[in-house]
Amino acid sequence: MNILEDLWFGNISPWERPFKKDGAYSELLTLVIQHQDDLKSRLNDEEKAIFEKYADCTTEMHDMTEREAFVKGFTIGARIIIEVLTNKYDE
Repeated sequence: MNILEDLWFGNISPWERPFKKDGAYSELLTLVIQHQDDLKSRLNDEEKAIFEKYADCTTEMHDMTEREAFVKGFTIGARIIIEVLTNKYDE
């Protein structure tokens, strides 16, 4: 199977990022969850609903930003490959 087929069949998931359980990302994620849980425990039902809407919008915004960064990075990578292959034959 080639890379495009792997991508098509879901064998490659560019949106998934493994991380070390004891790394900086894991530590930060733990803190985010702790602070979120602490905040939610202090809110009444109406405030929790507003917070959930806020969290959903923030997640959507981050997803949009990551998608745009992925597309831009992929495009730049493809342009680099094209330029390298084009210049290879110019020598």
